Amino acid sequence: MTHRLSGACHCGAIRLELTLPRPPEEEVVGACQCSFCRKHNARTVSDPKAQARLLVHEPTELQRYRFGLAASEVVLCRRCGVYIAMLMTEAGKAWTTINIDALDERVRFIRPAEPRDFSSEAIEGRRERRKARWTPTELVGWPKA
Repeated sequence: MTHRLSGACHCGAIRLELTLPRPPEEEVVGACQCSFCRKHNARTVSDPKAQARLLVHEPTELQRYRFGLAASEVVLCRRCGVYIAMLMTEAGKAWTTINIDALDERVRFIRPAEPRDFSSEAIEGRRERRKARWTPTELVGWPKA
């Protein structure tokens, strides 16, 4: 049985849909220890057996931010400032880890967030780990680079 969740930034310019293979109450919750995630007190979920869609309704409000090794980019709303997801793309494919607090049913994620520190990881290993562990994602209404 799959579990469908939805969410959005505060103003609705960027929406997200997440289909999980397990109930949110059973999903592992992560707490990345990078400086960006710590400053946002982010709790995230990713599952390679899940499926996500990021829907950009107002492309001018999409803000993408890269830092560190630039192996991925943060997806933010330029208007309301909400952090939606961390996104990695390669060869026309996309993977994300979703900020749980951007989901409408965030209270269903009841497991304590597990700290994760990947600061010593090289870029090659980081990209391979993300492809193996992050959620395959469809980008809808995404502006062309």
